[in-house]
Amino acid sequence: MRKVAVLGLILGVSLCLAGTEQWIGPSPFHHYTIPNPELGIFPKGPELFRPAMDTFKYDDGMPGNAWAWNQGGNGWGMKFISPSDNITLAGAIIHFYSGWPTPGGTDAMFKVFADDGPNGSPGTEIWASDTLTITRGQWNWIPIGEPVIGSNYYIFYVQVDSYPMCPGFTIDAFNNAPSHRKWTCSGVDGFSEDARRGEWLIRAVVDWTPQDHNAASLYFASNMPIDTVPDINFYVRAFVKNLGNNDLPAGTPVRLHVTGPQSYTYDDTMQTSANMVRGQRQQMNFSPAWRIPTTSGSYQIQVWTEAASEQWPADDTIMYDLSVAKWIEYANFNALNWLTWGGPERAVKFNPADFSIPYPVGLGRVRHQFYYHPSYPWPDTSFYFKVYAGDGQTLLYQTDPIEANPGTPGPVVATDFDSTLIFASGEFYVSVDPVHSSGHPSTCGDDTSDGKSFQGSPGSWQPWTMGEYFTSASVQGGVGIGEGGIPSVHEPVLHISHHPNPVSDVVTIKWQVPNRQPVNVHLYDATGRLVRNLYSSSEGLMGTVRLDARSVPAGIYLVRLETQNGTATRKLILEH
Repeated sequence: MRKVAVLGLILGVSLCLAGTEQWIGPSPFHHYTIPNPELGIFPKGPELFRPAMDTFKYDDGMPGNAWAWNQGGNGWGMKFISPSDNITLAGAIIHFYSGWPTPGGTDAMFKVFADDGPNGSPGTEIWASDTLTITRGQWNWIPIGEPVIGSNYYIFYVQVDSYPMCPGFTIDAFNNAPSHRKWTCSGVDGFSEDARRGEWLIRAVVDWTPQDHNAASLYFASNMPIDTVPDINFYVRAFVKNLGNNDLPAGTPVRLHVTGPQSYTYDDTMQTSANMVRGQRQQMNFSPAWRIPTTSGSYQIQVWTEAASEQWPADDTIMYDLSVAKWIEYANFNALNWLTWGGPERAVKFNPADFSIPYPVGLGRVRHQFYYHPSYPWPDTSFYFKVYAGDGQTLLYQTDPIEANPGTPGPVVATDFDSTLIFASGEFYVSVDPVHSSGHPSTCGDDTSDGKSFQGSPGSWQPWTMGEYFTSASVQGGVGIGEGGIPSVHEPVLHISHHPNPVSDVVTIKWQVPNRQPVNVHLYDATGRLVRNLYSSSEGLMGTVRLDARSVPAGIYLVRLETQNGTATRKLILEH
């Protein structure tokens, strides 16, 4: 068992009425909460009146927080979607806060990157400034004048000096940006996405030749939570804008599409209510509200425009990844006190009765917060989530290997199960089991000990008495139980439980239907030709099929569950 004390990493310092400064562990940034600003203190960004110039933004114009890195060379960036394949990025408008830190500074650098990195991350550096002098307490115009061809792009502010000899970078208080638009960069670890609350106050000013028809989705008009709970009404609101020369007529469809666990889908359509000239925007309020399902998991919300004669579909769609879960946990996630890689397997024993959750209890999602301490680097990042019965030995579920991200100081990793585990009574264990013997990645612990955390191995767990691990379980109380004790479903459900996909060996296919009925599981090639019947039954309810990928030529296939209640299809990529 090895442990590292990190006592005092989170320190709240009273600054009278001026807000609160926090040192966020060994991670390299400071945080200042801005008090409610007086009207007029924060003026709007400069307006540029050139016919073919547009200002793109995600923020609401109201500073809510100020941030600063501990060391220079790190930065904050926003991703912007190009309205054409050939634009000139005229400049950026960026806000810095005046009242913090003390004494502060006025030096800053700025960079622009193409989105040609892995999975659309920052890649090629397009432009970089020299060290510039900015004005604190207002919007700053940063002239760029650089062409951006065939790419979306990122605008980064890079801090020059160390804290507190630097300006405070401003962030607003709400989440309106689509997912995957907020980023940070570290001089050591490179780029990483950042999902903290609030948008960076960075705006892009673009000079370009508009198309005749270009309707764009901009950002969400409602404050989007990072996590929410099942079975509530959720209002989706979004802004759309006419970027084309021709008017966008009233009645233009704007679509909403939500996908989630167990093949869940939800669709709605609104129409623009008025004619929109170039540069005009409209807020779309989808009604009725979307009722979040009772099933916990990751849901993706997409909103897009369907304008007639659309000439630039690349800016039509925005999306948001929403975590839906009713989490139970014993740790105080605001009291980071220990780092440990003891065991290497470490587990938390959950008792739903501690949280007044009625049985039967369904467990469908788990999460864990790791910590990357620069003084104790991880030799590896791979781990499994495992679930054991109340005896602490019987393995009920194990994920494929999952990777934690060492580039983020406190990465939170969550995963959805491909089927719900049902507990009629009693307790269960959720463990993090590193793939390699080093015991990394490192786990967080708080400053309390309720006797719920353990380290060691199944059957020989030893209490971890230094605090509670940062492990959470997403549970649903009073779940419906169908025939044979199986959790009930309302439509055909099909899962391919293999990571990664494409696969080259054996793939496991799981399925379930609402009631006993004729069932077929077929494998089709990309042209729709039937390749193989994988399973057939005249009275199927649920089952598991294993396909040896080596028995089928490499390529793209469709696995299709066909029943009287409907169908479910999943893509499968096989390689040898």
